[in-house]
Amino acid sequence: MISSLLLLPLFVTPALPQEAPVVHWLQNQGAAHPTAKELVTELGQRGAKGLLDLERALGARITHPAWERTLNGLPQQAVLRMQTTPSAELRIFGMLAAHRHGNAECLGALVQLSKLPDTTALPQRQQTGARLADALAAIFRRDHQALPKLNWNTIPREHLPPLADRLGGLADPRAFEALIRLMDGETGLEQAALSAIAHLARTISLQPADAELRRVRYRLEHPAFSLRMLACQALGLLHDEESAHLLQERLSDPSSSVRSAAHTALKRITGLRLHAGPKAWLSWIREQDNWWNERSSKVLSALPLARGAERTALLRELAGARLHRRALTRELLSLLDQSQGESLRLLLSAIVALDSPQALPAITLLLSHPEREVRTAANQALYALRGSRTSTPDSRDAL
Repeated sequence: MISSLLLLPLFVTPALPQEAPVVHWLQNQGAAHPTAKELVTELGQRGAKGLLDLERALGARITHPAWERTLNGLPQQAVLRMQTTPSAELRIFGMLAAHRHGNAECLGALVQLSKLPDTTALPQRQQTGARLADALAAIFRRDHQALPKLNWNTIPREHLPPLADRLGGLADPRAFEALIRLMDGETGLEQAALSAIAHLARTISLQPADAELRRVRYRLEHPAFSLRMLACQALGLLHDEESAHLLQERLSDPSSSVRSAAHTALKRITGLRLHAGPKAWLSWIREQDNWWNERSSKVLSALPLARGAERTALLRELAGARLHRRALTRELLSLLDQSQGESLRLLLSAIVALDSPQALPAITLLLSHPEREVRTAANQALYALRGSRTSTPDSRDAL
């Protein structure tokens, strides 16, 4: 069967010289489907080039379902063969197979390939770490169930920094959780993890838990200035309002890089353009704290009954509470289920004024509210918060 499939394309386009041995071997299989063990035995001896030749020989048919078991089994077969006849070429062969075709089922074999005894020089061992990171990232993109299945404790520590770097490019919120786990005290690894967190936060909207944010804030006090700087950058991109006090202290940091990163983070979090002097920021933060302690509860209690100019003034006051937006949003979201009609629409206006993305899931649920006016208000709130309109048939008509 395989030979008949191969003959037509080879008749139209003659095989390149490096393809010929692979094509000949496949044709000799007759109707039998080659196993991963057979592929590794016959082609693995030719190094990583064997898989490349296999792909050239098969062309698009390499993605045929009949090949999935064989291709996904290549890393494990490479592991078994490495235990008896270890070679750098065979390791590369197995990792390349996982990179190009693997799914969650071959994660263990891929990691094991990176752990088998390696007597090569340091640059080659570093290449092994890079290949492992590239292969895992490719699998994570191909198989969305793979990331939570990886046992991080099995990965050699020397291979974790390049893997952290690749996680930052996944555009997957679960990568953030993995990066937080990688922050375990080793400076080089934490630098890679914080840098990846910053990159991830630039790419997608993240809603970290308080415990996760605390682990990043803790690095603001680290002896290494590079970690303090990266922590400032990450917290700014994560819009962590509760870190404002700590960031203000970093404005007096001995390192100019840390001071600059802290200032940029504060501007990003608050939307203000105060100069980099720590006194100006400290004064503003104290004003915000005083408002929270003395005025926030009064504003929240007065808002549902306010009308006209009074309501506008209260909404403006809420919008100015830049340092406690998350807490205020939580308070307002807790009132959504208890409100209806005009009161509900007013709450949505207040949430929009706070401009907090944590409200998006709750507002999205209101798109199925029985009242058309509420659906319209929810649609407008979503548009204001994320800049793209999510519409229902009724809300489209109403806008």
